[in-house]
Parts: sequence; C-alpha cells; structure tokens
Amino acid sequence: MGLTAKDREDWRLLRIYAWYRLVLSVLLLGLFALTPLLPMLGIGNPPLFFATALGYLVTTVSASLFLRTPRRQVAPFSLVLLFVDLLVLTLMTHASGGLNTQLSMLFLVTIAAGNILLSGRLGALVAAVAALSILYEQFYFSISNDEPISALALLQSSILGISFFAVAMFSQLIVQRMRLGEELAERRAQDIADLQRLNEQIIRRLRTGIIAISAERQVLLSNHASQLLLGLQTPIPVFSELANVSLLLDGALYAWQTNPGMRSIPFKNTPESPELTVSFAHLSPATGNSGTVLLFLEDNSLLAQQAQKIKLGSLGRLTASIAHEVRNPLGAISHATQLLAESPVITGPDRRLLEIIEQHCRRVNSIIENVLSVSRRQTSSPQTFELEEWLTQFRDDYLGPLNNQDEIELQPPEPGLLVRFDPEQLHQVLSNLVMNGLRYSRKERSRSWIRLEAGRIDPIGLPYIDVIDCGPGVPEGERGHLFEPFFTTESEGTGLGLYLSREICEANQARLDYIPKEKGACFRITFAHPDRLT
Repeated sequence: MGLTAKDREDWRLLRIYAWYRLVLSVLLLGLFALTPLLPMLGIGNPPLFFATALGYLVTTVSASLFLRTPRRQVAPFSLVLLFVDLLVLTLMTHASGGLNTQLSMLFLVTIAAGNILLSGRLGALVAAVAALSILYEQFYFSISNDEPISALALLQSSILGISFFAVAMFSQLIVQRMRLGEELAERRAQDIADLQRLNEQIIRRLRTGIIAISAERQVLLSNHASQLLLGLQTPIPVFSELANVSLLLDGALYAWQTNPGMRSIPFKNTPESPELTVSFAHLSPATGNSGTVLLFLEDNSLLAQQAQKIKLGSLGRLTASIAHEVRNPLGAISHATQLLAESPVITGPDRRLLEIIEQHCRRVNSIIENVLSVSRRQTSSPQTFELEEWLTQFRDDYLGPLNNQDEIELQPPEPGLLVRFDPEQLHQVLSNLVMNGLRYSRKERSRSWIRLEAGRIDPIGLPYIDVIDCGPGVPEGERGHLFEPFFTTESEGTGLGLYLSREICEANQARLDYIPKEKGACFRITFAHPDRLT
C-alpha cells in the first residue's frame, strides 16, 4: 500500500529533524574539540561528554541513512529518535556540570520537534520525559556532590519543566491549526478540481462549440463540439494561432472587433462540415478588445430545425383548411365521374375524358395525403443503435422473400459504429431513397440496383449512409431545387418525398444531401455524433 499525503509530509518533517540532529552532533563535537584543555562543554566530565557526543554523531549518521527511504510507520521512528536525543542531552548536561542555559535550550527544540512529529499523548510524553530527566539530573548532581538542593536550583528546574509543557502545548496547537488549514485547503482544492472536471464535462457535452481566444489571438480553450463543427480531424491545440485553426473564424473575429454590431455571415469551414453561425462575447466586458474573447459556434441545422417546426405548424393549419375546402368537392367530382362512367350513353372519346378526370382526381388526392402527412408527422424519438446490424435488417426486410427483381448491394460500416436517430423515421427516409434509386436505375439500365454504403466521414468522424443508384443522375440545373416541396421531374410524382425525407433528418439532427457522381445519383444521410445531446 502506498504512502498517503499525510505520511509523506510527516516523513519529510522527520527527515528535516534528522538533518538537524546531524548538524547538532557535529557542532557539539566540534565545540568540545576546539579547547581540549579547557572545554566550553563537558567541563564536569570530559570523557563522558566526548563519548556521548561521538556516539550521538554515529547514531545521527546511521539514522539519516536509514531515513532515506520513506516508510508508513512515522511515529515509532520519531519516538526512538526523540528519546535518544533526550538521553544524549541529559548525559551531556550531567557531563557539563549540571543545568546550563546552552544545553537547556536544546531540550526545548527537541520537545517542539516531538510535538510537531507526534500528536496528542505521545507529544506530551516527550515533554514529561524531558521534565523528569531535568529533575533527575538536578537531584543526582546534588547527591553526587554531597550538596543540599538549593531553592534556586529547584525553582530553575521547575520553571524549565513548566516551559517544556508550555512548548509542547503551544506546538501542538500550532500544528493542529496548520493541519486543519491543510485539510481545508485540500478539500477546497478537491472541490475546485471536481468543479473543473464538471465544467469540462458540461462544456464537452454541449452542442455549441466554444473556443476561448486570448488578446494575442491564441486558443486558450476549446471543446469537442468545436472540433466536430469545424470539421477538424484532431483536437484544437492550446496556444495555437486562430488563423492556423480557421482563417474564416479569424476573419469573423477581426470583423466583429472592428464592428461589434455587425452580424456574422454563416459559413462552412470545410466542404464536409455543417454550416455554422458564430457569435462573440468578452469574457470580462471591462477589458474590451484587449481581453479574452469567447467564440460560440452554432450549427445552422438546429436553427433550421426550429424554423421548420414553425413552418410545419403553419402548414398544419393550412392542410386542415385544404382538407375541408378541397377534399369534399374533389370527392364529389370523383364520385360524379364514376357515375358518368357507368352510363351506357358515354362512349368513345368522352369515356377517355372521364378517365383523365378520374386520374387527376387521384393525383390531387395523393398530393393532399402527402401534405397532410407532413402536418401529422410525429415528434422524433432518437435512439442510439448499431448501424451495421440495423442496415442488414433493413435490406432483408425491404427485399423480402417475394422480391426477386430488386438488388440492394450493401457495404456495411465497421462493427460497433453507433448512430442516433429515430429507427422508424430512418426506415421511412431510407425506404423512400431506396425506392427512388431502384426506379431510376430501372429506367436507365433496365436493372433495379442500388448500393448502400456506410461508414465515417473523414476527418470529422460523423457516421453516414450513402444511397447510390445507376440511373441518369440529377442535372446540375435541378440540384438546387431537389429538396423543395412539390418539385418533381416525374409526371406522376408529388414532389414531397425528398422534402419530407430532409425534414425528418433535420428533426433528428441529421442532414440529407445530394452528392454529385460521374454516373448515377448519390444521396447521403449524415448523422449527428451519437453522444450529442438532443
């Protein structure tokens, strides 16, 4: 089991005290050796002082080497070192002729260190042992010299013993307050770290791309959404120049700083990335253009989705009116046409005119039904599922056991590729695209063939499905009108299939685009990131 932060800190303090003991042992031995004939210390018993100082130096060197490797049990090692120091100081005090000011101060250092390294009763034990050592030395010195204990000596020993306990108490109070402060600082640091991780998770999961730019136009922060929206293959490096990330963004920032009231023009950073709208804000309004600027990147498809909801609401009210005002007269016309067709008087060209009326009645009714389906479209319920398995099941369901004329070639994506879409609505969109592709392939080459390709778009990594046919393709002049309602090149078509398909894709935060090919047509469904919030 590894050391805790408290263990490492206690061990660091113990090593500092070990270095103090080493310096002290060298200093005491050096002071004794300076004047061997008239020593400053150890005047009462020089051999005892020398032996004690030399032994103390050996033990301090050994302890310093032993303490180079941190261990979990700090208190036992500390207690041993402190008791050795008290014993050494007591022997040196005795060898120096009793209590003196110089050596008495060293007791205070040892007691203070003991109450820093040890807590509670163990720290008090060090002070008690030191006080007993002083009293014992005072009594022993008086007895060995056949002198009575003077009141002054007893008072001096008592004051020194009280000082030991006072130093121990204040040392423990100081250490306790310091450790409480450290614990509070650690909790605050942990809280700040947790808040930082929470903010990072929130920013990372946002659909809005966020980039923080310094006054030097360098990137300070960016989230994953900004990378996806800009169509970048790798995360945006910190401190990179904004112009190196996106020239369009750098130009938009410059234009906003020049004229803050001007609205930015939507743009696409790469041909594969979505159309973006960028907005700006100062991190600190007081700094003006000299401070950090926040860039917010919004996918225009989300704004288009909201606009479509408004349009669909209006269309719903319109279709209700159409159903009331048109279907009833249309039904009467159709019914009258059928009655006239049963009359034996109607023959020849007149019967052909009735057939034309009936045919166009059915076409108008089909248009009304398609328009009504737009207004009745249910709200999407996106789910995350594996694309390979879903596409395989779709192809098997579409072909079925009785369908021998259609051919659907499948190029599945890599296993485990996830998409987020309403499965029923995806089935509706893909069925419409497959049906169109098979019909146009059959007209061009008498072969009902399409290919479904799926995978990831490089470099942004978004999942996609391509529906490719071998038909004539879409003329360049008509491509801009493909997804407009009621636009069709077929005499029998209503022009609402592709429009409805794009509407459904946008409701699921996906895109439906026409991809030009040399031969045939290709319609691509580009899914949103599966982790993207709805």
